[in-house]
Amino acid sequence: MQAERKGVFMTNVPQSQQVGLNPMQLHLISMLNFNSSDSAVLRLKKALEQFYVTEFENMKAAMFASGELTEEQIEQGAAKHFRTPY
Repeated sequence: MQAERKGVFMTNVPQSQQVGLNPMQLHLISMLNFNSSDSAVLRLKKALEQFYVTEFENMKAAMFASGELTEEQIEQGAAKHFRTPY
């Protein structure tokens, strides 16, 4: 069954394939319900990027502190080849 698009909503999509927005996404959408300049969009992208960098660094520090992650594991991961072969 092919999904139909009505406005921003998809119809005829099986329940198992439907994905909703989380509370953070909904909040950002409601905050951004206006036209922004290109420079404002770039500033927002940088702010979100910095937020996620900080979150990642905090998570990594917690994993190191708990012993869940080690320097050896990072070195092993860096030596692996993850690119898709062509």
